[in-house]
Amino acid sequence: MDDSVLKEALTASYAAGALDPALRLLLETQASIHAAAKAELEAADALAGAMLERQSPVSMHHDALASVMAAVDARPACDGAEQRAARAAGGLIDEILRLPRPLHDLALNAIGHGGWMFAGPGLRTLTLPVQSDSRTELLRIEPGWGAPRHTHTGLELTLVMSGAFKDSRGRFGPGEIVVSGPDVTHNPVADKGDVCYALAVTEGRLSFTGAFGLLQRFWRQ
Repeated sequence: MDDSVLKEALTASYAAGALDPALRLLLETQASIHAAAKAELEAADALAGAMLERQSPVSMHHDALASVMAAVDARPACDGAEQRAARAAGGLIDEILRLPRPLHDLALNAIGHGGWMFAGPGLRTLTLPVQSDSRTELLRIEPGWGAPRHTHTGLELTLVMSGAFKDSRGRFGPGEIVVSGPDVTHNPVADKGDVCYALAVTEGRLSFTGAFGLLQRFWRQ
C-alpha cells in the first residue's frame, strides 16, 4: 500500500473511532507537533461528526449514563508511585517532559516499571504500556548511532519527534512518519546535532542482517 493511502486510511479509522490504540497514539502525537497533521485530524473528526448527525438516533438503556460514570469512578487512582520512580531516574526525565504531551504519562509509567533498555551502542528503547497487538516504543538515538541493519516481518511506523535520522531513503525530521515494511531493509542512524527521539509502532518483529542476524537466529534456536 502506498504511504499516502495508508495514512489516509489511518486518519479515516481514527475519525471513526476504530483505530488501534497504538496507532491512535502515533497520530495524536504527530498532531501535537505538526500543524498540517493536526488540521487533517480535525477535518476528519468534523466530517465524522457531520455524518453521525445524519444517523437515526438509537435508544439507550435508562441507566446508561450512570453505568458509564460508575465505571469511571471505579478506575484506580494514581498514587504517583510511577512518577516518583521516574523522577528518581535522573536526567532523562527532563528530556521525556520535553516530548509531546500525549506521551508523558505513558513514558513516566514505563520508566517506573522497568525503564529504558539498552538496544545497542547509542540506542535505548522504552516500551510503552499501550493495549495493542503492536509493540509501542520510544527510541532514544544518540547522534551518529542507530539501529543495526534490519528488515521487518510486518509494518513499522516511526514518528520522529526531535532530532532526525537518516537511512537509504533520505533524512527524516520532527513530525514525519516513516513507514517501513518487509520490502525495506535499512540501518537508520541519528543525524548529527540533537538526540533523536522517535515513537515506533511495530507489527511482527525485526529481522537483523549480518552479525546481529546470526546472533538473533542463535538465540531463537
